[in-house]
Amino acid sequence: MQGNGNAATVMLGLPGFVLLAVSDLDSEIEYAIETSEVMTGCPTCGVLARLHDRRRSDVRDLPAAGRAVTLVWIKRIWRCMESDCVRQTWTETCEAIRPRASMTERARREACRRVGEDGDTVARVAAQYGCGWQAIMAAVIEYGTPLVDDPHRLAGVTQLGVDETAFLSANGRHSTIFATGVVDLSGPTARLLDVMLGRSGKALCDWVSERDPAWRERIKVAALDPFRGYATALSSSLPDATRVLDAFHVTRLGFAAVDDVRRRVQQDSLGHRGRRDDPLFKIRRLLRRRADRLTDRGWDRLLAALAAGDVDQQIALTWIAAQDLRTIYDRTSRYGAEQHLHRWLTHCAEHDIPELRRLARTIDTWRGELLAYFDTGGVSNACASHCASW
Repeated sequence: MQGNGNAATVMLGLPGFVLLAVSDLDSEIEYAIETSEVMTGCPTCGVLARLHDRRRSDVRDLPAAGRAVTLVWIKRIWRCMESDCVRQTWTETCEAIRPRASMTERARREACRRVGEDGDTVARVAAQYGCGWQAIMAAVIEYGTPLVDDPHRLAGVTQLGVDETAFLSANGRHSTIFATGVVDLSGPTARLLDVMLGRSGKALCDWVSERDPAWRERIKVAALDPFRGYATALSSSLPDATRVLDAFHVTRLGFAAVDDVRRRVQQDSLGHRGRRDDPLFKIRRLLRRRADRLTDRGWDRLLAALAAGDVDQQIALTWIAAQDLRTIYDRTSRYGAEQHLHRWLTHCAEHDIPELRRLARTIDTWRGELLAYFDTGGVSNACASHCASW
């Protein structure tokens, strides 16, 4: 037991505090608390102090049952009874809640963990805590910086993942800004190691080159998306590591080709971009789904729209190729995958569809990295799980 032994105080879980009252404020909860200290001495002279006044301090705490929580700390203001003491009055403090803080320290630590470890967005965490974006970001920076600067965070890495991320969407002032993420794939779950501004082989090569030679020698596998800059950087900085093409990005390339063909056929047949009532535009999302995940209604919509707008069956043939490319990861051996890939490339070559042939050339240039997936036990850039949802 802690505090005054009250069960509610124990549930509060804040050492040195007792719970006075709980208020239900629609979507939020408000806890009134005070410290368990009933007497104290002057920090300057040590003479026993007396209670002078109280004042209210509101801070955000950990959410409870999906609702934001506010702690209303009724702070004591103490007065020194020694007339010659230079300190007249002071307000009590505690490590769990900093002076003039808007959040408890345990809430700030948990916010950092959720953003860093769980991958939640700062905006989402801020909404659940009932506070501003800046408050959560300040906690992430304060508690996250020592973790990033800790040299031991890179220990034990034997499999590396490299991927691009759209850091900032394009607007009227700038184009899309990309960042390069480096992930540890050695453990059961992926762990973000670092993020570099930009999407270039030089940025990746510089990052790897900053690591000591012993660390680089321990990297046996490197997963990457189909960007030659990353491949060149890995081949020069980690020459002994097996490069593996990320499964998610291979699947995405196939369905991106379907989108390209749909747009071209739409433009050629109707003379304009897709509109709400156009049959091909209506099924644009269905075309990006796995065939075995389509419902009967989904199949009916898909086939009807293709019959109405895909006169030369170019979209259908590309869609079949994209589905077949995805199923290469259902093979259980490299030999089976090689046979599957050969049949797939032959299918692409048999049809005069520019986007499909371009896709085949791209996949063929990455043949070694794609098949390496089956030599490494299915290493992927922490994105392979996304393939199952298509």
